[in-house]
Amino acid sequence: MMTTDSTARAEFIAGLRSLARYLADNPEVPVPSHGETILLHAAGTDEEQRAQVDRVAALIGSQASGGTHYKATRDFGPITYEVLAISEQYMRDHEAAASYYGAVTA
Repeated sequence: MMTTDSTARAEFIAGLRSLARYLADNPEVPVPSHGETILLHAAGTDEEQRAQVDRVAALIGSQASGGTHYKATRDFGPITYEVLAISEQYMRDHEAAASYYGAVTA
């Protein structure tokens, strides 16, 4: 889920700054060697999700693309900001396949 609530945004940004300061002040603390992704999931119907991704794509200066996984991304060095819509049909298929997990043994 995502929000533009000013309190949630302020807390998130403060947390990012706090993490950055901590890592800068403690060089012995490891970081990911290949970067990291901040991932936001769209919600609603397929059309609503795609509209959310398109809106964020315009805000971050990106082009949305994809099929069952429709997304827009922007890189900030090794950090990627991504907003993602997963189609309702894909999620139904995934949930159906996952419902068998652990039920079949060899």
